[in-house]
Amino acid sequence: MSQNPPGPAAGPGSPVAKPEGIRLGIGLTTPSPELAQICGNSGFDFVLIDMEHGPADFETAYRMVTALAGTPADAWIRVAANDAVLIKRALDTGATDVVVPMVNTREEAERAVAAGKYPPAGIRGWGPFRAQYQWRTTLFDYSKRANDEVRVWVLIEHPLAIENIDAILDVEGLGGAIAAPLDLAVYMGHLDGPNHPDVQEALAGALAKIKAKGFPVLRFGVTPEQGRQAIESGATSLLLGFDTMFVPAAVQLYLSQLNRLG
Repeated sequence: MSQNPPGPAAGPGSPVAKPEGIRLGIGLTTPSPELAQICGNSGFDFVLIDMEHGPADFETAYRMVTALAGTPADAWIRVAANDAVLIKRALDTGATDVVVPMVNTREEAERAVAAGKYPPAGIRGWGPFRAQYQWRTTLFDYSKRANDEVRVWVLIEHPLAIENIDAILDVEGLGGAIAAPLDLAVYMGHLDGPNHPDVQEALAGALAKIKAKGFPVLRFGVTPEQGRQAIESGATSLLLGFDTMFVPAAVQLYLSQLNRLG
């Protein structure tokens, strides 16, 4: 559940409605509270602070989560590794969701989930001194709510994860799983992207199992065409790429429409 107030997207004119039942997100590699706040007020439902492939440190991540606290968007963090200390520190920023990369087995998924849960459900160290303020509550109320409301997602981005996906999705307390097309393509030996039939087959199988388990189906949709295809395939959330991808794509989309008007 979002900890943030509802509100219209900022900007000129009336906001354009999202497709019904679809959540939109963007990943930020740029360590900027200001950019996070802009995205949080631009119609996104969640903003993923990328600490795996971006330069943001934890001090900056805290400030980015704080900047998002006054927007309609949830603050997500992708940590750099399946490490209990990194997951604990990410959640202590007040983020609602943490995304854990390279989870390939049931045991690895269990370790990630345990790191995001307070005892007795897990091993998360107690100390939500900042998280309470991001959630607009008290220290002990946060502690009572966190195990139910914090979500730990795992990234399915390796052939071994595809092989073990049934066992991974069976882990109690898991908040979701994301089939990562670009990473999976690379680890399957296709450096030119995820369009190879073998990659598409693996992705389709993973997505079908994620949906069958009742988890949200999150897919990438960098272009409107990709987004429409993802929705038609059953996606409930669209990640519109990362800042380094989305900004150039938005410029190209603008120019293509501008040229059609000429």
